[in-house]
Amino acid sequence: MTSAFISYSHQDQELVRSVAEHLQADGFHVWLDEWDLKVGDSLIERISEAIDQVDFVVAFISNASRDSQWCRKEVSLAMTGELAAKGVKVLPVRIEGAQMPPTLVDKFFLDATGLDAMGIKERLARDMAAHISPSRIIPTRRTKPQPAVPSKAEDGPIRIVGIDAQGITAPRNDGTPGSALYRVPVLLSRRTDSTWGQLMVQNWDRPPQFSTMHRPGIGSVSGNAFVLNGTTLEEVERYHLDTLQLAVEETNKQYDEIMRRHKARADAEAEARRKHEMSVASALDRLATRFDSSSSDS
Repeated sequence: MTSAFISYSHQDQELVRSVAEHLQADGFHVWLDEWDLKVGDSLIERISEAIDQVDFVVAFISNASRDSQWCRKEVSLAMTGELAAKGVKVLPVRIEGAQMPPTLVDKFFLDATGLDAMGIKERLARDMAAHISPSRIIPTRRTKPQPAVPSKAEDGPIRIVGIDAQGITAPRNDGTPGSALYRVPVLLSRRTDSTWGQLMVQNWDRPPQFSTMHRPGIGSVSGNAFVLNGTTLEEVERYHLDTLQLAVEETNKQYDEIMRRHKARADAEAEARRKHEMSVASALDRLATRFDSSSSDS
């Protein structure tokens, strides 16, 4: 069942609720705050969980939603998931001729001007089906093959390059222990594979050196970011950045050694296969000579 999270301003509630009801009637699973939130839920946690689980985030963009901190946060979380290749796709729907926010400025949007709730539903259903169906393959243009030249950024050691400002969450600040902490994604120079990611988590938890403010257990790799889920920007600046640098350096060393061993093993296996093939070819030649000799004698 295709699922969709709907982001909207409550000033547009009547239209959005009607679109959501039409989508549900067509068999879509729709996450709408007034249907799915319960008293006592953490808004950030529930919304983040929902966005991580759905196929689409339908973002209704109006003048009211542009001014809404929550709407901006929902779109930011969704775009972070899309850029991290988590599978979520953001579908902007413009109402009232509103100007698109910077995070969606390069997105092709559905202009709902003149459409009622049913019309919006039909367009969304069609577009969601198109995203889920395999894309039409465009034949590759014939060109003269060029040798691939990897860039230094692709081949060099992974580095810390900044902070993903859009991915920073808000603290709960509800008085409970840890409620003043939030998530800070630290950007890496490129996406990593699972081996590098596992090593990085281990080296963050047990770094070569660390401060008294070190927080093991809060780090994870997501796309091209190392996410510290339970800290503050001030802590990152004062304490964690040096530890992160050490952890990245140690991870690069360990990863390079693993890759070196893998390559040596692969080279040895390839050499063994080559020698075996040469041995087989030599034996076949000798046997062929004997068969030819036997035929001549007879």
